[in-house]
Amino acid sequence: MRSKKHVRKKKVNKRRVFETILSVFILTSILIGGVTGYYGSKVVSFLGGISDDDNTVETPEAIEITKQVREAKPFSALILGVDVEDGGISRSDTIIVATVNPRTESMKMVSIPRDTLVTLPNGTIEKMNAAYATGGARRAREMVGEFLDIDIDFYATLDFRGLIELVDAVGGITVDSELAFVESNYENPSDPIRIEKGIQDLTGAEALGYARMRKKDPRGDFGRQDRQKEVIAEVLKELVSFNSISNLPGILNAVQPYLQTNARSSDILSIAANYTTTLRNIEQLTITGADDRVYFPHYGHDVYVWEPFSSSLEEVQLELQEHLAADDTTTPEIRSATEETLASPSEQDEETSDNH
Repeated sequence: MRSKKHVRKKKVNKRRVFETILSVFILTSILIGGVTGYYGSKVVSFLGGISDDDNTVETPEAIEITKQVREAKPFSALILGVDVEDGGISRSDTIIVATVNPRTESMKMVSIPRDTLVTLPNGTIEKMNAAYATGGARRAREMVGEFLDIDIDFYATLDFRGLIELVDAVGGITVDSELAFVESNYENPSDPIRIEKGIQDLTGAEALGYARMRKKDPRGDFGRQDRQKEVIAEVLKELVSFNSISNLPGILNAVQPYLQTNARSSDILSIAANYTTTLRNIEQLTITGADDRVYFPHYGHDVYVWEPFSSSLEEVQLELQEHLAADDTTTPEIRSATEETLASPSEQDEETSDNH
């Protein structure tokens, strides 16, 4: 690892939290927590549908994590955006980690470039996005945790093909493109996606084409990452609108086939009930590094990789470790996910009528 430079940190306000893929997991949970009184059964079904089958097993780890979020203690989460370009075996196109601490009412986020040079458990050198391809979300969780030197509690995978359905479900989005380009159409290859420079409205298929383009961007993968964040930002702005809340069942049905997590339904509801204050203080961390080309024996040629500067990586590792360990003497108000988040429709209706 190269040893130069220092981590670059940037404070962001509440609006900037919409600019990360991780927000899909955290903010959707919060949105769910606010409206389940009207759609309780549909939300419970949705949460069950996005949870991995194995997470119902009462392992010591699962029990401890559930206790952790019920008591509103700090936790970490990994979000993986699955690359739809690779065809057969999918690799994680976007890799973001967040540490969430309700005691200090703060959240820290760091993005790991997909081309980060790592060593797989079998000793083979590879890129970080190969972890998902060779061992799924669980292996990615292990390797990202090892890379950052922290335990990863939750993971969630979002297949970007789901953006087509999700964008259409919220009625389309508006973006401001820095480039004009033509990209292949996932739904209809004979009708390519044409993006103009400037502000424009996009359908689901157009949004996916906008988000996945890389080769025509002078900034390569970094430019694509910014467009993915922009698309998710616009989707989430639509999600919190009144029209989307009234169309919640359709939106949940749209995203459910493409979102998977190891979190239990009760864990997600606890997060929705007890962790909203972390949005008051969002900080993005950046690991600095350098591009390189490394010979991969199993490919038989040099491969483009990204390597972090040692000092930068170590600084981020320490900051995340301290954030997960941070605690203060004030215990946050712990709300019951079952009593408050899943209020019955009749109770919500009574409260609504009392307010009018």
